[in-house]
Amino acid sequence: MNVKLVVIAAFVIASSAAVLADDEAGNRPVVRSSENGSVYAKSVPEENYGQKGKTSVFSVGADRDTLICEYEWYANTIYIGGAGEQTLIRFGPWQRGRKPQKDHLALGTYRNGRTVREYSTAEMERLGSGLSTSVSHYTIFRRHLGFRWLKGNSYVYEVEGVSGKVFTIELETGSLTEKPAEPSAGGDVGSRAPQP
Repeated sequence: MNVKLVVIAAFVIASSAAVLADDEAGNRPVVRSSENGSVYAKSVPEENYGQKGKTSVFSVGADRDTLICEYEWYANTIYIGGAGEQTLIRFGPWQRGRKPQKDHLALGTYRNGRTVREYSTAEMERLGSGLSTSVSHYTIFRRHLGFRWLKGNSYVYEVEGVSGKVFTIELETGSLTEKPAEPSAGGDVGSRAPQP
């Protein structure tokens, strides 16, 4: 057998596998619950890809669940927590392209049916999140660290960028700092809620 043909065939197979591995999964309805399970979000897409859809947040009851609020968007990655488990942290999808854009959602903070603050992938990259690309998509986050209690009813959410920099999101305002929040005055180091 011709060695040249074997090398070409191997290259074509390897290239095809890399392209196939970069296909994004289609949207599907999802349910995400808070850490203790007393609140959950049901997110239903309108399309196979993208963020069009509806997310409904419910409080769990003994006989029936109660609708708390709704949002006019779909997200596969949602975390619920903070004081009274009233805050949603939503992450944008695996973004198409190779460069962060100002209209690509990185993450958002939401409460009681309203948007507290959203950040684009371009904003996060400017803040030092870093960037990881594939054949046709990119990401800016390495890990979702989760909710962390500071003191009283004060909580934050932390996420780590691809660069290794940790971003702390203050839940009341959605403001973001580029280092972990300081321990409370009483010496508490805070506690981080485990990730699902």
